[in-house]
Amino acid sequence: MPTFDLPENVLAASENVLLRDLLESPVFSYWMVSSLSNGVQAAHKSTEQVSEDEEFFVFKVQKLLAAIPFETRRACFKQTAEQVVASKNARYAANRERLAGVRVIG
Repeated sequence: MPTFDLPENVLAASENVLLRDLLESPVFSYWMVSSLSNGVQAAHKSTEQVSEDEEFFVFKVQKLLAAIPFETRRACFKQTAEQVVASKNARYAANRERLAGVRVIG
């Protein structure tokens, strides 16, 4: 899996944000459950060799997710999917509106 380096100031600032904060947030909770689930699935599908520390980290996240009721995880995926569709539809509508005002001369 490709990796990237985040700036040190971003990593330092992230120390002030707990996973609990994100999971309790009305804005982030759906996205966090969905993202963590997708990350675990990607880790299982990856054919790349990872360190034991990374394997253990994935295991801990998987255990955390297993403690979340299935219906809750399903609701999180549904909510994020609805938000993605709504965002795409809003972009398409804005583009259509913008293009409708374009006059072609020629």
